[in-house]
Amino acid sequence: MLPRALGPLVPGAIVRGPTHDASRPCLYVTIDDGPDPTGTPRWLDALARHGATGLFFLSAPASEAHPDLVRQIAEAGHRVGSHGDAHVSGWRSPGTVRSSFERAEEVLRALVGGPVRDVRPPYGRVTPGLVRWAREGDRRIVLWDVMPGDFLASRAPKGLADEVVRLARAGSILALHDGPSAARAVAALDLALPRLAAAGWTFPALPAP
Repeated sequence: MLPRALGPLVPGAIVRGPTHDASRPCLYVTIDDGPDPTGTPRWLDALARHGATGLFFLSAPASEAHPDLVRQIAEAGHRVGSHGDAHVSGWRSPGTVRSSFERAEEVLRALVGGPVRDVRPPYGRVTPGLVRWAREGDRRIVLWDVMPGDFLASRAPKGLADEVVRLARAGSILALHDGPSAARAVAALDLALPRLAAAGWTFPALPAP
């Protein structure tokens, strides 16, 4: 799993969060590619069912198209991070990448009424220039160490859930997806989180940088 392997090599990036909350192991749920008018309500309902707090990495165009959903995410107590503008790869020109994240940051800050300092590069593609930009702006690059592949239509919810439970380590950051993947991903979450909760896990928000 590439971000798990490369995360320690990227200054300032994280692939795991604090390992325990009140001596119970933590799993941090993150959701990319929203907001989505069909998927985001599913996510909000699912997180509420399991007493989980998510970190939603949102894109500028979708947020501008669905500002009420961005506000609903924040009002439900979840955190918001930037996924850039139109899913721009971090391996494009440095100026394009910076502009992508800065536009998303501006849009999201206006909608949630506060700073947006967490950044997730699409596909986990990080460059030295992106690292410098994040550091200079007091931002944090958030990668992941568990991504079961919910974006693949061939993956069934039970198989996804089994993989989440198998790969999770205390402090793991779980990356799932909004949009067309949401129904499949939420079904997997509904299977995985009760199993982890029964083993004593909690699902808090990834602490702000």
